[in-house]
Amino acid sequence: MNHQQNTYEIPTLCGLILAGGLSRRMGVDKALLHYHGEPQVWWLWRELKKVCGSVYVSLRADQASCQSYADLPLVTDSCTSIGPATGLLSAWNQMSGVAWLVVAVDLPFLDGEILKILIEGRCTDCLATAFEHTDGALEPLCTIWEPSARDILIGRIETGDKSLQTLLEEGPINRLLVPSGGVITSVNSPTDYQKALKRLCEQSS
Repeated sequence: MNHQQNTYEIPTLCGLILAGGLSRRMGVDKALLHYHGEPQVWWLWRELKKVCGSVYVSLRADQASCQSYADLPLVTDSCTSIGPATGLLSAWNQMSGVAWLVVAVDLPFLDGEILKILIEGRCTDCLATAFEHTDGALEPLCTIWEPSARDILIGRIETGDKSLQTLLEEGPINRLLVPSGGVITSVNSPTDYQKALKRLCEQSS
């Protein structure tokens, strides 16, 4: 008897750092702030490299010439700015068949150990694998997005819904409990930046 072989292959997982925001509240490029002795984009890239074979940085076209991004693998926005979805779609335009572990650049408490939790909980049958905060909110910017989510996201954008958050809410997704300690905390303003530096200093002492 011939048995049909399962030819399904798990999509390759690549890392994607979203660094194309305008940083209006911070007043400077958040990707270039120092938390760990080097620009945040470089530190986060190294953390992602611990768990992903290939890691890219998503930027606006006007950022790509900045010397601080030299030598980093880049994905330049290829579509009209629609928030975080811009970077994800631009990455899929470059490599459509891969899954993307997407992280926002303004998460200084995130590290490779937390990303391992996300990868170990990955469910390729879902559109995404995401952390769920204690208040029930799903985190779209520290998430594994499977390639099956691409066309659904495009369709939602065509109807006017560009939110990655609402796409997660409708699923299907795999939910993971967010690690304790506020590790998935974004830093958006100068005040937040000073508080983050103080917290990191206290953690290292």
